[in-house]
Amino acid sequence: IGRAIMDNRTWPKRLFALDVSRGLAALSVVLWHWQHFAYDSAGLSESFRLEQQPLYAPLRMFYEEGEKGVAYFFILSGFIFFWLYKDAIKSGRVTVSRFWIQRFSRLYPLHLATLLLVGILQIIYVAKNGSPWIYPLNDAYHFLLNLFSMQAWGLSRDWSFNGPTWSVSVEIFLYFVFFLVARVRLGNAAFCLVVSCLAMVGSVASQGAFITSATPILQGLSAFFLGGVVFYFTAHITHRLPSLKPVVHAATVLAWVLLIVNFYVFDFGILFGSSDILGKAFPIYILFPATICSLTLAEIDSGPGVKKWLSQISWIGDITYSSYLLHFPMQLICALAVSYGLLQPDFYLSSTALIAFFVVLVPLSHWTFVGFERPAQQWIRYKLKR
Repeated sequence: IGRAIMDNRTWPKRLFALDVSRGLAALSVVLWHWQHFAYDSAGLSESFRLEQQPLYAPLRMFYEEGEKGVAYFFILSGFIFFWLYKDAIKSGRVTVSRFWIQRFSRLYPLHLATLLLVGILQIIYVAKNGSPWIYPLNDAYHFLLNLFSMQAWGLSRDWSFNGPTWSVSVEIFLYFVFFLVARVRLGNAAFCLVVSCLAMVGSVASQGAFITSATPILQGLSAFFLGGVVFYFTAHITHRLPSLKPVVHAATVLAWVLLIVNFYVFDFGILFGSSDILGKAFPIYILFPATICSLTLAEIDSGPGVKKWLSQISWIGDITYSSYLLHFPMQLICALAVSYGLLQPDFYLSSTALIAFFVVLVPLSHWTFVGFERPAQQWIRYKLKR
């Protein structure tokens, strides 16, 4: 596998199925964060019951494990970066300035806009309620950490500002590591596997003070380099072992069936004396890698009709970043509406409220991508000629 050669001419220039899966993962994180509305000044309300959330029966898997969508982002990022950038950086076709201008123009404009928006909204919320909502440290020091996307590098004392952007902070750290690895001609399959395993062990050992420890970085490293392993494995199957494709697809379908059955039919943890046995490491280290590999192989082998259909729904992938960064400011606006008596405190228990939130979030995210993210990215790259 370590010697598998990736020829970009044999793969599409863009894998729409992966884009769509990324967008769905972002929306799963938004669902998991629906519990934000049950927080008070002391944290998550003691009266909160997960099963009281709207449409809990069909959405249980997302309410309980939707946060793992972030791990999917990291794995998918590793896959894509090893696919599209590793050889280009190694050969010098992508320079350090070009790489960072592309990353900066893609991530920073919306990050800065939502950071400022949350800062303003929190000032209003504190003026009305006496304390911030959900994320407590919105001071100058943590503003600077967020401004430079360093809030998850072990420098923060607690959560701050647009809290979900901790993963963006980790992603940027991973870009530094990835560029260095690619530039010094490391990063084969064996290297990725070793780094992923060591980081996983380190993240387990460092569990504790989450935001102030190395845990986020180690979790990101483990997942990102696991994505590198998935890339090499997928390339190896594509070029040398195409007979394994049906096995990969079957294994992926089986993994999803097991997970769904575990959540909605029978808890397999009963058989093994461990609760939620398929809800922890299984998605990250088995289900997600298999899914990325299977989606890639399926799209490569699909006909023009399938490719056209995937391109038509690729907008789901386009809203990934905007939906992820906008959902907390939208929640904060709802919390302010509660403070001013415009919404009832328990409004979030209504299925109508949940549906309405997504009816607003999805189009708003698409407009943000089309009307702000993409133009800002193009303007920055034009000005800097990258």
